[in-house]
Amino acid sequence: MQEISLLNSVIGPVMRGPSSSHCAAPYMMARLVRQLSTSNGEVLTRAEIRFDPRGSFAPVYQAQSSDENFAAGLADVALTDPGFRDVLGKVIKGEGFAFTVSITELDRNNHPNRVDLELQVQQADGTVRTDVYQGASVGGGMFYIDQMNGQDVYLTGKTASVFVYGPETGALAQDIVALFAQNNQFLGSNIATIVTTGGAATERLEISLQRVPDSDVIAKLRATAGIDTVLVADAAQYPVCATDDLFSTTDGVLDVVKDHHGSLAETALALEAQRLGLGRDETRQLFVDRAQLMLRVVDEGFAAREADNVMRFLTLRARRVRDANLPAGLGGSVLQDAIAGALAAMERDSNRGLVVAAPTAGSAGVVPGTLYGLVRHGIDIDGATDALQVMALIGAVFAARGTFAAECGGCSVETGASAAMAAAGVVQAYGGSAEQCFDAASMCLMNTLGLVCDPVGGDVEIPCHARNVAGVSHAYSSAMAVIAGFDAVLGYDELVDQTVKIGSMMHPDLRCTARGGCAATKTAQKMVEQLTAKVQ
Repeated sequence: MQEISLLNSVIGPVMRGPSSSHCAAPYMMARLVRQLSTSNGEVLTRAEIRFDPRGSFAPVYQAQSSDENFAAGLADVALTDPGFRDVLGKVIKGEGFAFTVSITELDRNNHPNRVDLELQVQQADGTVRTDVYQGASVGGGMFYIDQMNGQDVYLTGKTASVFVYGPETGALAQDIVALFAQNNQFLGSNIATIVTTGGAATERLEISLQRVPDSDVIAKLRATAGIDTVLVADAAQYPVCATDDLFSTTDGVLDVVKDHHGSLAETALALEAQRLGLGRDETRQLFVDRAQLMLRVVDEGFAAREADNVMRFLTLRARRVRDANLPAGLGGSVLQDAIAGALAAMERDSNRGLVVAAPTAGSAGVVPGTLYGLVRHGIDIDGATDALQVMALIGAVFAARGTFAAECGGCSVETGASAAMAAAGVVQAYGGSAEQCFDAASMCLMNTLGLVCDPVGGDVEIPCHARNVAGVSHAYSSAMAVIAGFDAVLGYDELVDQTVKIGSMMHPDLRCTARGGCAATKTAQKMVEQLTAKVQ
């Protein structure tokens, strides 16, 4: 089963904060568990987020706004809400609900981004119930919840979910499925026998749907004899309808390209339409919207004022880079604009503005910056959207074989992967073949093997902004070389596999813990000490 979606998982999600692993996934996880725990009119009164001291959340959750995103998700605040960033301060004071973060040993700690979420809710009869969820953020905004109150589950937020509990659930399962199928696109179900807190056995039916059922359908189900409880949660992103293996190999993708007249852009569009259960035109519009959003983020970055800058180490430089008069013969205007665009997006990212993880927030400047460079120099929005579709497809093959989590693979799976994506998009924009798109992507990966993730002070600023500049430059140079006739020789799949393998071999201090690399230099440590002293 494969749930990777181009719009959800590769050129998404749309988010706030500097890290998709530490911001986007926490927001969506928190919103999902809140919906489940308050499905029957309960009121959230307290929430505790627990991180393992050996994990990646513990040292950076404040610097990277994980706490802010968990709080906003639990408060059910929209990403576009102007009060998004105010939620954390309010709930820490107990306004709305009490909110705490604890660093403690977790029962399950098989992933660097493990987290436990404990929610206390007041039920309609006034009694208090405690729900405990366990899960992990797995990179690029993707996540899973694998335990709910001691029960094994597997929730990814990629479909709407309905849980039905009761002694007659099994006997009523077919009727329940038929009830939902009348008004919703039914995607699947499974039933399990569980033991409740009181020791009694009951049955649980989990149903996956494309959208949340109408309220009258849920009300009818709750009124059915033999049903005790119904929990409902909406999809966190675009619902995934088809779980076929679409993206695992380059050869598999190229075989599909033959059905689309050799167009990698059309192949990407067709596969994503299949994944989301949508028509071609509707899916195309989603890609156009995403391209326009990325370009808007760049424009917002250029328009930012230093007075509003909340970065701890960097000042706003994107506009200066764009407008600089460079010496004749140094670089070129396309590359200069693309670099400036990448910085603009990253400055928006680091200032907690709305951005698109592509594929992660730490690499959120490479793809938008590359698109900005294309659009500023003769590529129209249709051509830019085609390029974005190709970028997404290249990233999907990477995701299918590996991970976008720097906590597992270092920066090679963030700016390395995004550079590979962007390089393929540039080749597409200038008329290259599908094979050349993968070749340019291969060239990027072979040059970023073992790239460490080492954010100074845990902030996605140094060297992250510089890495995005390098990623854009890498993308354009790789595309130029391939179009000019250079052959990367080594296949993309093999290089993805090696990227992941080498990442797993790196010392934990080199994987997003702010304990190694650039973060361990004397200058970096002094900067962090000075900022810490100011706060105290």
